[in-house]
Amino acid sequence: MTDPVIIEVQDGVAVVTMNRAERRNALSADLYEGLVRTLEGLLDDRSVRAVVLTGGPHFCAGGDLADLETDGPESSPLGLRRRMALGQRIVRAIVQGRLPVVAAVEGGAFGAGFSIAAACDFVVADAKTTFCAAFGRVGLMPDYGLAWTLPQRIGLGPAREVMMLCDTIPGPQAHAMGIADLLAEEGQVMAVAMERARRLAQASEGAISATKALLGRGPVSLDVALSWEADTQSLLIGSQDFIEGVAAFRDRRAPRFRGH
Repeated sequence: MTDPVIIEVQDGVAVVTMNRAERRNALSADLYEGLVRTLEGLLDDRSVRAVVLTGGPHFCAGGDLADLETDGPESSPLGLRRRMALGQRIVRAIVQGRLPVVAAVEGGAFGAGFSIAAACDFVVADAKTTFCAAFGRVGLMPDYGLAWTLPQRIGLGPAREVMMLCDTIPGPQAHAMGIADLLAEEGQVMAVAMERARRLAQASEGAISATKALLGRGPVSLDVALSWEADTQSLLIGSQDFIEGVAAFRDRRAPRFRGH
């Protein structure tokens, strides 16, 4: 049986590949479980400093509707609740986990695939990539955090239009809107995503994880944000990464962060 998720680690970067190409990585039960197991497991792997999430030539076509059109356990109320819980664990691992995640999006990111891409810290696409919040096309509302992540990326008004009209958005437009952070040349999406991930892997682990934790809280009051900053920054100032960063600044060299 083919593994639903393939993982390869190089230079501190874990490349996580959804491996259901015959269905354009439509999210089956096995793929949900594989992504949860892989992404949550990486959070405990101290040799990994950044993640690239990809689906190869087709990022993710969204939830596998074939699973929902049967009378099997996946389409039962309990099965649907379990599927939702798994999808939400994927999003939590990406948004709230310590590791920066770069989505290398080729082909299409539709429905839940769009939600997963939007949850990542950086999204790389090319001119042939398409995005679509296709939920409304099948009578559903956006899920897996898209109504939380997308307004933060592009603003409430544009997000409302994307989620309610369900239009297919080509790569250049997605880049102009802020859905995609980087627009690569055709065939260079993975190369650009790896370059970004390697930069993140070389940065201070404490600084990156603290920044992700702050951003992952979403819009909060100024007092809450300042209080959290005070608590966390005081810990980072006592870290070896801060000492190394200051020394590198004084020596006019690149810092060598060790993640302590």
